[in-house]
Amino acid sequence: MASTYNNLKDIEASSNHLILRIKVRVVKIWSLSPAEQKYVKPTLELVVMDHVGDRIQCTIRNAQRRLFEDELSEGKIYIVCNFSTSLNDQKYKATNHACRIYFKRDTQLQMVHDPSFPENVFRFVPNDLILNHTNAQSHLIDVIGLLTGKGDIIEFTKNGKKCSYTVLELDDMQGKGKIRCTLWEDFATMLVKHIEEQPTSEYIIIVQFAKFNLFKGAMGISNTNHNSILYINADFQEVKDFRKSVVMAGVPRANQLSQIAVEPAYSMEDDLINVSIYKPISELKASIEEAEDSYYCAKCATYPTTHTPRYSINIKVADDTDTASFLLYDKEAAKYLGISASDLRLAQLTRGGVNEEYPIELNSFRGKKFLFKVSIKMEDLNSFQPCKVIVMKMTDEISLITKFLGKHDIYQQNLALEHSELLNMQTASTDTPKGTGSPSVEALVENSNDAFSTPKRNIISGGCSKRLIDLYPDSANGSSSKCRKLEDGIPGVDRVYQD
Repeated sequence: MASTYNNLKDIEASSNHLILRIKVRVVKIWSLSPAEQKYVKPTLELVVMDHVGDRIQCTIRNAQRRLFEDELSEGKIYIVCNFSTSLNDQKYKATNHACRIYFKRDTQLQMVHDPSFPENVFRFVPNDLILNHTNAQSHLIDVIGLLTGKGDIIEFTKNGKKCSYTVLELDDMQGKGKIRCTLWEDFATMLVKHIEEQPTSEYIIIVQFAKFNLFKGAMGISNTNHNSILYINADFQEVKDFRKSVVMAGVPRANQLSQIAVEPAYSMEDDLINVSIYKPISELKASIEEAEDSYYCAKCATYPTTHTPRYSINIKVADDTDTASFLLYDKEAAKYLGISASDLRLAQLTRGGVNEEYPIELNSFRGKKFLFKVSIKMEDLNSFQPCKVIVMKMTDEISLITKFLGKHDIYQQNLALEHSELLNMQTASTDTPKGTGSPSVEALVENSNDAFSTPKRNIISGGCSKRLIDLYPDSANGSSSKCRKLEDGIPGVDRVYQD
C-alpha cells in the first residue's frame, strides 16, 4: 500500500500541477499567531511524518482552519490529497524539508488505521554537528543524550511574567563533546519532578523539535514554546540502543551528576555595574573576534530609521576612545521610547506619513547618553558586514551612568566634548558655523533633502554607511571612502525585517 502514496522527500514546490496523495502520521500540532496580527485567529501548524520517517510542515490558514482542526489529532494517521506546496522559506522552520504543504478549502482528509505504520522515527543530530552549527535559526532538530550535569531551576520575572529555566549537560556518547541544553518552564519542572520521583542509574534525554541556542559563542539547544517534546528514559528502541553504549562506556551513575553553575538573572544595576565586563569601543574593535558580551558607556548620535510594525535602528555611538554603530531592535527601543512598534506605526499614519518616513519619536535618542550591554553576532565573513553589535540592554538613568563612570575612572567631561562635536555635525537642529570642522568628523555636502553625517573613524556595523554610498556615489568633490553629510533633512530607512 505504501507504494500508492507519494513519499514526502519527493514533494517539490513545482508539484502543484501534480495530483499528490500522502499517507502520514501527525507528530505535532500547534497554533502560530503573527505578532502584528494580535486579533486574528492564528494559523494551525502541523508536522507530519511518512512511513520512512521523513517529515514536512503543513500550514492551515485562518480561513480554512475551522474546516480541519476538529478532525486532526496528534498521533493519528491520515490520507491527505489535493493540497498546494510552496518553498519552506519562512523564518520559522520546524523541519529541514525544502518545501511545506498548505491545506486548501477542498483538501481531502481521511483518518485511517495502520498498525504497521511507525509510531515515531527520530533523526538525531550528533553533538559535534550541533557544536559546529552556525545558524541558530535554521530548523528544529532531534537530540538524544545522557544527562551528565544539571543546574538548579532559576526563576525570574520578565515584563510582569514569572519565568523559569534550568541548564543541562548532554553527552551523545560519541566522544566529540557535550552540549548545553536549556529547558524552559514546564520542561524544566518535568525533568526535576521525574528525577525526584523516579531515581535511577542514568537518565537518557530525548528532545524532539529542539532549537539551536547560541550561548557565549558555543552552540547548544533549548526547547521551543510551541512544539518541542521531552522524553526521559522513554520505552523506545532508540533509548535501549543508546543505553547499551552508555554501559559499554562505563559512565558514572546518575548520583554523580556534576552541578552546573547557572548565571542568575540580575537587576539592571547589578548586570551593568557589578557583573559587567567593561570594554571601551576601541578595545571592543580590537577584540571583535572573541564575540563575547561587553559593556560600556557611550552616547547616541544620528541613526537611520525604521519600518513598522517591527523595526531595527542603526545607532551611531561614541565614547572617549572611538566610535561605532550598534543595532537596536524595537523591543529595547520601546522600553525607552514608551511606545510600541504598532503604536509608532499608528502615530505615523495618523500624521499622514508613510511607513518609510522617519518617525519623529526616534529623535528622543539623539545626543543622549546611555549605558549599553551589547552582544556581538558573527555573520558571513564574505558579507559586507561580517558582524553585528546588537544592543541587549540600555539605560539612561543618571545614577547608574555616574556610578559606572566613577567605577571605571572615566572622565565625563571628555566624553561630553566628544559627543558635543558629533551632535553639532550630525543634527540639523544644532547651529554649526559654516566651514567649521571637527577632528573626529569630516563631511562632504551633496544636493539632497536629508541631513546626515558619519564619524570619520571606522564603524563596526556598516549597514548605514553602505546604504549612503549606494545612494550617493562619488562626485567630483568627494570620495566614497569618506563620510557624507546631506543638508536640511533627516535620515532614511536603514533596515526592515519581518517575522
